Amino acid sequence: MKPGLAFLLLSLTPAWCQIVKPAALTSSNLPASKPGRIPSSAISELERAFNNRLVTMADVNEPLDLLGDTRGVQLDDYGVIFTSEVSLVVTPAITPFLQKIGPELVARVHKRRVERMPILKAAMNEMMRNMAAKFTQIPASQQIVLVVRLYYGAWEDTTGMPAQVIMRAQRAAAAAGRVETEER
Repeated sequence: MKPGLAFLLLSLTPAWCQIVKPAALTSSNLPASKPGRIPSSAISELERAFNNRLVTMADVNEPLDLLGDTRGVQLDDYGVIFTSEVSLVVTPAITPFLQKIGPELVARVHKRRVERMPILKAAMNEMMRNMAAKFTQIPASQQIVLVVRLYYGAWEDTTGMPAQVIMRAQRAAAAAGRVETEER
C-alpha cells in the first residue's frame, strides 16, 4: 500500500506547482491611448498597399524582387517611418550551372535598374502622399519618412546607383507633394 500512496502523492505534486494566473486587465486599468496614436491596423494596411505598389510597378515578365515586407512604425513626438528592401531586378545567382555572369548580362541588369529608379521614386512619392492623407491624427509638423534599401549582387555594376532612397517631409508638406529625397 505504501508504493500506491507514494505514487498518488507524486502524481498530485504538479497541482501544487501551478502558477497563479494574473488578474485580467479591465478597461479601468488599461493605459490611456495617447492623442495622435495611429492604430496598428492603419499601419498594416499601408504596409500591404506599399508592398503591392512595389510588386506591380515592374513588368510582369521582368519583376522586381521584394526582399521582405514593408514595415512601419510610429515614434512618439517624431512621426511615422516605413522601410522596405527591394531588388529592382530579379538577378541570377552564381551556381554550379552558372559560374560566371557575363558582361552583357551585367550591362543589361544595370540598364534595367537605371530605368526603374524613376518609377521607384514615383511610387515612393505616391506612398508619401498616401501616408499624409491616412495619418491625419498626427500633428501636421511631425515627420513622415519612407526608406527603400536597394539590394545588389556582388557581381553587379552599381555605378550611379544608390544603396537606399530616403524620402521625408512633415505631414502637411507630404500632403502637398513637397518631399525631400536623399540618395545614399
